[in-house]
Amino acid sequence: MAVVPAPVARPLHPRRSVGPMTIDTLLRRSRRRYIYLVPAIAFFGLFVAWPVVSVIQASLGIRDQGMSGGFLANFSHVLHDPIFWTATRNMIYWAVITVIVQLAVGYTLAYLIETYAARSTAILRTAFLVPLVTSASVIAIVWSQIYSPDYGPLQHALSDVGINLSISLLGSPHTAIFAIIGINIWEFTGFSMLMYIVGLNRIPSELTEAAKVDGATGIRLIRSVLVPLLAPITKSLVLLGIIGALQTFPLVYLTTSGGPDHASEIYGTQIFRTGFILNENGYASALAVLTLLIALCATAVQVGVFGTRLTVGGHS
Repeated sequence: MAVVPAPVARPLHPRRSVGPMTIDTLLRRSRRRYIYLVPAIAFFGLFVAWPVVSVIQASLGIRDQGMSGGFLANFSHVLHDPIFWTATRNMIYWAVITVIVQLAVGYTLAYLIETYAARSTAILRTAFLVPLVTSASVIAIVWSQIYSPDYGPLQHALSDVGINLSISLLGSPHTAIFAIIGINIWEFTGFSMLMYIVGLNRIPSELTEAAKVDGATGIRLIRSVLVPLLAPITKSLVLLGIIGALQTFPLVYLTTSGGPDHASEIYGTQIFRTGFILNENGYASALAVLTLLIALCATAVQVGVFGTRLTVGGHS
């Protein structure tokens, strides 16, 4: 009996044979890929690189009225200006205080909400995020009224406990910068809270349950389990906080404009005042370049300490 071979299955759509790819085809395809980079490169060059180069040229080439010296005269003027060092001191205060307080308060709020107020999570998240989406002008007006020593709610609250607020917190050289820092903490703590809430929700429940079985509860659970697992978020918030401190301008300008007597001056208000009000473009450009260098150095130090694997989602 003859054996009939089994039929061979044929593909419905036979594959077309592709000939050898030539060098011209490879070059044509690689050029086509670079075309998609043109919009991004053009945007970067037009709105980032060109303004930076222009400011550097202005800082080296423009001489303000009554100023003489070499091409570094503007930088020498900035470094010998006591207002610049006042602004530098205020920037250090701003970065250190806001980052530390926002991390501590943001984590505490996130832990309390996720642990003890699970049913009201949505409402509480929205309430703490309202300042983040509120206009800086509205925030400045509201807090100026709160800080008022005559009729402000803060004065009434302190009077109830026997404290008389005899000075204006925004009008005193000793308290102005710290009063604005307090407003900034109130405005942006909700963002830190939200990031920590995301991180807490991404921690596997098995880990926390196993830690509780081993006896890690309360402060020990937070210190030994939650804080290490949330370290990537903490690193990201530190980086964003320091960059945000260097970018600060609207809140200070709308509350004190850098006063009184430059006591709350920061880099942003000093650049605006010298460049747009006093028309000292060379000084303002040099200060802008120094601010850029400080930002680059701060970022390089943070990347060197924390590494480049940063996240705001709970995992590095």
